[in-house]
Amino acid sequence: MPSITTPLRRAAPLVLLALAALAAIVAPRPAASQEPEFFDVPWAYNQWMFGRPMDMSTLRYCVDTREPDWEVAAAIADTIARGLLLESQRYVVDTPVTVADDITRIYAIMLEHCDLHMGFKLIPEGYDTWVTLTDAYYVSQYVYVSANPDVRQLGDVPRDRPIGATIGTSGHLGLLTYLRTAGTGQRWPIFPMANDDLALQALLNGTVDVALVWAPTLWAKQRSDPAYAALHAIQPNPVQPTSLGVGAILLADQIFLRAAVDEAIAALKADGTFGEILEFYGFPATALP
Repeated sequence: MPSITTPLRRAAPLVLLALAALAAIVAPRPAASQEPEFFDVPWAYNQWMFGRPMDMSTLRYCVDTREPDWEVAAAIADTIARGLLLESQRYVVDTPVTVADDITRIYAIMLEHCDLHMGFKLIPEGYDTWVTLTDAYYVSQYVYVSANPDVRQLGDVPRDRPIGATIGTSGHLGLLTYLRTAGTGQRWPIFPMANDDLALQALLNGTVDVALVWAPTLWAKQRSDPAYAALHAIQPNPVQPTSLGVGAILLADQIFLRAAVDEAIAALKADGTFGEILEFYGFPATALP
């Protein structure tokens, strides 16, 4: 992997960010009126046992190995820590989390293990008030995927052939918006899928002709399983592409730390450091300043 340590000639602007990060860690909590209401915060077992970390020179972060970008997110988090002149401390989330306890589990993990939890899509109004989100460190897309090498765009697919799409995603909603305005005979049937993995499996077994998935999911599958090697992303025409930024979450009271991290993200995007990371991994995203 190429060196992603910020060169000395680019480090000066980040020294101030490092000081801001240290101030963020030791800064007092904001006034109660700025914090979420008590009942808006999930409950975690023994949550009163967790306080501020003793090591003030460390940026703790979490990555979830179930997410397709976790290696990329870890490299980005390490770089943010170096930019702030902090040591990075990684916690890997690798145990199953059910839908029922997902919010509580994330809250408990945040309290105990991480200042930043990497890998969250920046969906407007998509999160509760007990979390706050950083700026995006990369932007990716939902992509239409085909197993037919002759298909180059969605418009090449006959309108009676089904599309498998993960239900409720921004990409799925964008497709539905297009179909509502399409004329009679111009609408593909949509097979709703529980997740991207199932959508890609349906494409492989011929249940659907096209899968609509998050681009990093296809990237991760093709890296780990040769069965997906022949699949390829096609142009979305005539549907508009759907893009989303990805960032990290923090607990809502970490206002000063979030500001420091956001400044580091902006600097590291502007100087090309994040772009180098994405290029190294061949990751389907951009890091625009």
